[in-house]
Amino acid sequence: MTTPTTVRAGRSAPSATAPDARMELAPITYYPVSMQKQFLSNREAIAGTPYAPYLTPDLEVPVSWAKALELGPLAQAQTPSPGVADLSRFFDAFTGSPEAGYAAEGTRAYVRSHTVLPGVTTEMFEWWYIWASLAKEHFMLWFPYAHIDAVVEDPKRLADDSLSFEERLYHNRSRYEQYVGATLQRVVMEYVDPTELGLDAAMLEREGITTSASSLSAFAQAPDVTASLIVHLARDTASGMELFSCFWIGGYAEFERFPGGEKAPGLMAKMGMGEEQMANTAYEMAVHDMTEFWHLSSVLPQLYERFGTATAG
Repeated sequence: MTTPTTVRAGRSAPSATAPDARMELAPITYYPVSMQKQFLSNREAIAGTPYAPYLTPDLEVPVSWAKALELGPLAQAQTPSPGVADLSRFFDAFTGSPEAGYAAEGTRAYVRSHTVLPGVTTEMFEWWYIWASLAKEHFMLWFPYAHIDAVVEDPKRLADDSLSFEERLYHNRSRYEQYVGATLQRVVMEYVDPTELGLDAAMLEREGITTSASSLSAFAQAPDVTASLIVHLARDTASGMELFSCFWIGGYAEFERFPGGEKAPGLMAKMGMGEEQMANTAYEMAVHDMTEFWHLSSVLPQLYERFGTATAG
């Protein structure tokens, strides 16, 4: 488990719940051996490229975010379903809640987070989601210990800067290989308009959401079975980009409205993913989410300044 333990003095960043407050950051001091080896492999792969200066071993996360995960699983009453009714009240789950949380029940796992990424804008965020899938070396920079490969179905469309963000990314399936904790994970993701997932357009407009990197996801071994729904919604604030994220992973009956989703419960059972395994998955995914997005905030402004005008560079 990737748990930060020691606070570094002198570093602070805005809080999602109180943008003018300052939050302490802690270095991550533990990685599974598989992730340690992956960092060394990534560093070797990227050596001599323009990206090498941005592949850092020193990752930090907000102490408050890490401590929220240390409180243990959320109560089931705090875990909305991926059904349309709950998605229509998406932002209610973040009211009065810690900035991060996870839970599991049966073959189902749930993760959520809410933070402000200082120095990041939604324009940078959209650029990143395009650029990160154009080359595995780009993807590695996001989480140097965990990210391995990214391949998009139609790279020509993704690289076409005459198209909008949505036209380039949405319904252009991507394959990702990464570690989540010590577990090697291969997934197929299809980014879609959040309204296709069941989120209400009027609600998104009312909340000032201006961009989304939300998706349906499947395991590579069963690419036609929707096995997770991921929501990333963002808006700009004076303190940085505010990001709302939720993951629903596993055997949710509500997935039946998506391609192959009715097979998800059976797939999870076949994979031996019982409640204990799903609880570990939920926690490790929460740690992964915390680490990759906070690290992204530390490198994205520089990457955007250096490479932001390049289509595929």
